[in-house]
Amino acid sequence: MRKFVMLIAALGLVAAACGGDDASSCEGIADEAMDVVQDLINEFDSMTLDEMMSMEDEPAAFVEMEEKMDSLQEQADSLGCTDDEMQQLFMDKADDLTADGEFGQMMLEGIRSEGLGN
Repeated sequence: MRKFVMLIAALGLVAAACGGDDASSCEGIADEAMDVVQDLINEFDSMTLDEMMSMEDEPAAFVEMEEKMDSLQEQADSLGCTDDEMQQLFMDKADDLTADGEFGQMMLEGIRSEGLGN
C-alpha cells in the first residue's frame, strides 16, 4: 500500500506544477500537466495493485514526472497561475483522463474524488 500512496502523492505534485514548455496560459499549463498525469496512468494502467506493491525500486516514470513538473512549475510561476485556479482547471479536465486496467482505474478514482494535491 505504501507504493500506491507514493504514486498518489507523486500525482499530487501535478497540483503544484502549473506550467509547461509551450504553454502561454494557465489553461494551457493545465492541459500539459494533465498530459503528464495521463502518461503516468498509461505507464501503470495494466499493472495490478499486487504487481505495483512488489516493485523493488521507484519506477523511472516517477523520476521523469518530477523532472517535467519542475519545468511546469517554473512556467506557472512566471504566468502567475494561482493554486486555486489550477486546481479548478485540473478538476474540470479530470474527466478526460482514461484508464482500462485495475490500477489505472484506482488512480482515476482517487484523482476524481480527491483532486490533485488535496
